[in-house]
Amino acid sequence: MIHPLILTLENTLLNEKNIRIAIYRGDLEHEKAPGNKWHKLKFNLEAAKVQGAKQLISFGGPYSNHLHALGNIALSFDITPIAIVRGELQPKLTPTLRDFVKAGGVLWPSKRIDYKAGMDSEFVANLKNYYPDAYWVPEGGSNSLGVQGCCDWAQEIDAQTKTLGEFNTWVVSAGTGATSAGFLAYEKIEKNNSPDILVFPALKGGEGLLNDIRRFALTQNPNTDIERLKIIGDYHHGGYAKLPQGLKDYIEKLHSLNPGLQLDPVYTAKVVYGLEQEIVKGNLDNKNLLLIHTGGLQGWSGYQ
Repeated sequence: MIHPLILTLENTLLNEKNIRIAIYRGDLEHEKAPGNKWHKLKFNLEAAKVQGAKQLISFGGPYSNHLHALGNIALSFDITPIAIVRGELQPKLTPTLRDFVKAGGVLWPSKRIDYKAGMDSEFVANLKNYYPDAYWVPEGGSNSLGVQGCCDWAQEIDAQTKTLGEFNTWVVSAGTGATSAGFLAYEKIEKNNSPDILVFPALKGGEGLLNDIRRFALTQNPNTDIERLKIIGDYHHGGYAKLPQGLKDYIEKLHSLNPGLQLDPVYTAKVVYGLEQEIVKGNLDNKNLLLIHTGGLQGWSGYQ
């Protein structure tokens, strides 16, 4: 699952700066919920099953990777997936939502003002009365069980690095921060060898995730060394899900160098681009970098 990654930068530059880089192919995990999606959902699904829940309700946009994964796997737990979708539904559903319905899911459109209010909205209060036996999961699977799943995932990833030498820095994208928090909460037995966690948010103002990530990590592991975390918020390319031509051209160039690798446009592609820029700036000298591919390739359905 750990493969070499060829950047658009010259190898001589990487050698001069003593930088080594590889990619963990989370996109090749779990066909129905690739990348971090399964790991954030698995303990929530188990908890819903123990609770005897008949439905699992969560939140997401019309192209949500999280909802797509939930729709794919919830019925295998004998639980009906229900999505509260941001924005009014259009007559023609997105490919993501069509897949969700095809998998047996139920859609509830939410006004943006209600969606922003989340669990405190009157809309959710009404749904709780309508589905009294439902289990609720926050957007992106970002709760303590989602973080626990990502902490376990970090242990699995680390086990695969044993024969490859130590990676002193793990690099990951962020939407809600649950994956980053799980990685930060994971610590090796020799704590001073635990990797630093370098986070590239996919949305504007992503630096604001810092406190959420630290809080989630400390809840999972009160002894977490939060100084291992660094957030770089300069490479969102205009905001969440924005795909300017320059980034699109970069993705195509990177694919030509790595024919077996596909990057999603919302998360991982922006991370690789940001990494290259930080290398050129001299901010990552003497680093052994492990980039985590978090999946999300179905997100391409939202672009021409």
